[in-house]
Amino acid sequence: MILTLHVLFAGLWLGCVVTEVLFERALLHRGRETERLLARLHLRVDLWVELPVMAGAAITGVLLWGGAGSPWLYAKMGLGALAVLANLVCATFVFRRAAAAKADAWESFGTADAWQHKSGAVVLVALVAALAIGIGQRL
Repeated sequence: MILTLHVLFAGLWLGCVVTEVLFERALLHRGRETERLLARLHLRVDLWVELPVMAGAAITGVLLWGGAGSPWLYAKMGLGALAVLANLVCATFVFRRAAAAKADAWESFGTADAWQHKSGAVVLVALVAALAIGIGQRL
């Protein structure tokens, strides 16, 4: 049951990250009003979908750990922890970017945007790598 929940949460989290990447690529640099919309949209997705689903994946991941494990398990755990930490950093920049867009502080928007994308890339790579290990262990 916990494994099923964990896979569900992790899959939803990855799907959310991929969706955000797609709407970032489609809407960024399309004018200030579109960037305001993008910032609000990304903030809402983080608050109502991504962060709760990420928390579910983290909690179920911890519950699955029975103490000892293989090097592959530790690699998945490390990648999962990296993804969680990077996602928390990324969310901080999502919040900062939304506030900057609302305040017409476009230099701050650009700085937050750049850091958000860097930390988001770490999230995506860590999630895909953990998934690849999990799939590889099942084959």
